[in-house]
Amino acid sequence: MRHFFKKLITIVLPETTSVSWLERFRSVLGVVLGLLAMMGLGLLLAGYGNASPWVVASMGASAFLLFVLPSSPMAQPWAVIGGSCVSALVGVTCTQFVHELPLLIPLSVGLAILAMFALRCLHAPAAALALLIPLGGMTDFHFVLFPVMGNAVLLVLCAVIYNSLTGKPYPQRPKAVLDSSPLQKRNRKIEDQEINAVLESYNQVLDISKDDLANLISQVEHGAYQKKLQSMLCKNIMTTEVLYVGMDSPLDQAWNLLRKRHVKALPVIDGAKRVLGIITLEDFLKSAAVDFHQTFGQRIRGFMRTAVPGLNSLPNAVGQVMSKPVRVISEDRNMLDLAEIFCGDGHHHIPVINDNRQLVGMITQSDFVKAIDQSIDIR
Repeated sequence: MRHFFKKLITIVLPETTSVSWLERFRSVLGVVLGLLAMMGLGLLLAGYGNASPWVVASMGASAFLLFVLPSSPMAQPWAVIGGSCVSALVGVTCTQFVHELPLLIPLSVGLAILAMFALRCLHAPAAALALLIPLGGMTDFHFVLFPVMGNAVLLVLCAVIYNSLTGKPYPQRPKAVLDSSPLQKRNRKIEDQEINAVLESYNQVLDISKDDLANLISQVEHGAYQKKLQSMLCKNIMTTEVLYVGMDSPLDQAWNLLRKRHVKALPVIDGAKRVLGIITLEDFLKSAAVDFHQTFGQRIRGFMRTAVPGLNSLPNAVGQVMSKPVRVISEDRNMLDLAEIFCGDGHHHIPVINDNRQLVGMITQSDFVKAIDQSIDIR
């Protein structure tokens, strides 16, 4: 039974809002101050008497949008002022010509919403004006100018000042494309076209601007992209079938592996498969210190004739050529750690080791780029 009620509460009640208490208090204080200013003006004009003729009830809902949802398209100045005025105008007009209340109210509200659609000033609280005016039997067009327009303008001015002072940009301005390159402008245009296509297929009024929607999508994609990158380990992208040689391996063996298997680097390991160094084509060139006018074969043969005494029993062993110490990375390290190694240190091949420091794989720049490319597809 307890589980049943818990599930029922979950279904009936909406999700808990993620808005901080500081933001909640900021919004409430803005509503209080905005309505205080509006009531103060009404009292002043009423000669410190009853302010009700100078205050319209729908402004309470308007204040909610202006201070709680300042980024909403319905809370923008034109929506608040234009929507309120056009709805009041429709309400007064309908009241003058239609005298059957059961027909008057639906007609007034419906026409007001249609007019707001046409003038692009949708403001939900304004629909209440189209209902309240027929209920009150108001037929004076001066009512549209004051209190409706006066209340709306004053409330918007309060919202501009208060929201700006408390760190909430208001009114919302379309984000200009600051990118200077044609490619960046083209990408932004493509993104706008994609969002427009989705909104058209959705075919419903959304209480969020296109710029805010694009910004939210971008932040979600960025967060998902970062999360996916952080979960990708080196062992997920490394090549496990690694060719390698030992310290005592002949140079011609290493040379043949590099050429015939079309690889550019070979890790050098000991008997316990621990990485001691790495040998690349560049190592062959550096060690064959002969005239560059000689053929490549002459340079290699010249190098092989110059053995380093005492290093190895063989005169042409890999240990004489390899680069050491070698940069390695643990298989459990994050893939993002490779960026600094490849970009900053100029490495092209990174041997991957396990907890016992044994060779278990190899990561090249191509592997890294391929992994980045695959991670972009976060869906």
